[in-house]
Amino acid sequence: MKKIAILTCIKSNSVCTGASCLKALNERIRAFSPYAGEEVQLMAFMHCNGCDCDYDTDPGFLEKLDRLEQIGVEIVHAGICTKKRDGAECPKITQILQKIEEKGIQTVRGTH
Repeated sequence: MKKIAILTCIKSNSVCTGASCLKALNERIRAFSPYAGEEVQLMAFMHCNGCDCDYDTDPGFLEKLDRLEQIGVEIVHAGICTKKRDGAECPKITQILQKIEEKGIQTVRGTH
């Protein structure tokens, strides 16, 4: 069984319910299609800590990172909300995903 987490942009909270990410996961479509026929456990649905956060030193973010490791998350999917309007990945999300990868956790850009 794969243990996964979903990472979203905190700014999306004002308009996002997470429904599209969860639908894609449940139906094993789009970025979740590699898990077709496989059991998956959603271990965390987390948000970034904002644009002004220093992801190298922020205690809250570092706690989140440790928690992902503690609960055995194997893969973190970055939601579509982590891209800017021009389609480029948010540089803070890039930094977060790099930190996650340094913990030995695989990252995937995409959910729905």
